[in-house]
Amino acid sequence: MFLGVMVLLMGVVMLMEQLGIIRGDFGDFIVPIALVALGASMIFDKKKKC
Repeated sequence: MFLGVMVLLMGVVMLMEQLGIIRGDFGDFIVPIALVALGASMIFDKKKKC
């Protein structure tokens, strides 16, 4: 699940960068996206186990 979320978010960021919605280098967004996706993955995994 985590890998799927990461690929989805990176695709969205790349698309937004190409459309001119966001400015900057794609590398500037990798770490925040990874942290958000990891945190969301941890939250959703804990809800499934309960």
